[in-house]
Amino acid sequence: MYQWEDLYLDPDACEVRYKGQTLHLYPKEYELLKLFLAYPNHVLSPSVIIDNLWFCDSIPTEGTLRTHIKGLRRKLKEAGAEDLIQTVHSLGYRLKPVPKNPIQSNNSLSPMLMKLLAVHSMEYAIVARNLTIQEFSSNVHNFSDYPFDLVVGKPVTLAFPELIGLEPILLEIIENQRPNFYIKEIARACNSSRPNYINVHLMAENPEKSSKPRLIILFEDCSEQMVWKQQVVQKENEYHLLLSSNKGVSMLELELD
Repeated sequence: MYQWEDLYLDPDACEVRYKGQTLHLYPKEYELLKLFLAYPNHVLSPSVIIDNLWFCDSIPTEGTLRTHIKGLRRKLKEAGAEDLIQTVHSLGYRLKPVPKNPIQSNNSLSPMLMKLLAVHSMEYAIVARNLTIQEFSSNVHNFSDYPFDLVVGKPVTLAFPELIGLEPILLEIIENQRPNFYIKEIARACNSSRPNYINVHLMAENPEKSSKPRLIILFEDCSEQMVWKQQVVQKENEYHLLLSSNKGVSMLELELD
C-alpha cells in the first residue's frame, strides 16, 4: 500500500483513492503515480521515468512523457490533490513533500512522552476500552498493514491484525491488571510502505491523565537491528560450516597417513 496524506494507491487491487474518492487513471498514469509514491523523496529525471515505465522497443519522447504527467495532474487536481506532482527546473519531477509533522499537534499525550517518541522516531495509536481507535499520530499508517482501516472509531485490529487474538491481554493492560506488553520483531508484508520489521509496545495510559482508561500502542521500526542480527547469524553459520569442513579435511589427512 502506498500513501501520501489522503491519497492511497493499492498495488494489489490496482486502485487509487483520494479522500475516499476513486481515481480512474490510464495505465501509464497509474504507473507514473506509483513510481512517484515509491520514491517520495527523490527528483526523477525524464530518462529515469522512461527507463522504469517503458520497454526498449517503445521508448517515448519527453514530450509524450509530459503529456502523461499532464493527464495525471489534471485527474489529481479534479479529485482535490492539486500540485501533487511538482516540476523541478532542468532536473525532472518529484512528489510534493509531505509537511514535516510526524506527530499530531492536537494529541492528548504528555509532553514528556511526546519527546520520547520523537527521539526514537516512534508513532502511536490510542485505543479506548472497547478497543476502537481514538487517536493516532500522523505517520502511524506506515506501520499498518491496512491503512484504509486506520480510522477513529474503528476496531484497532482491522488496521493492525497482529493484535488479533490478543484482545484479552489488551483489556487487562487497559484495566492495569497486567504490566506493559512488548511484541518484538513482527514481520508482515501487506503494506509495501511499511518497515520490514516492527516492535510494538502496549501500555496503559496514566490513570491520572484521564478518568476513562485507554491503551497506548507505540510502534517502532526495528528493520536495521533485524538485518544486523541476520548478518551476525549468517556469519556464525558460515564460521561453524568452515570449522566443520576443516575438521573433515583433518580427519581425512589422518586416515591417509
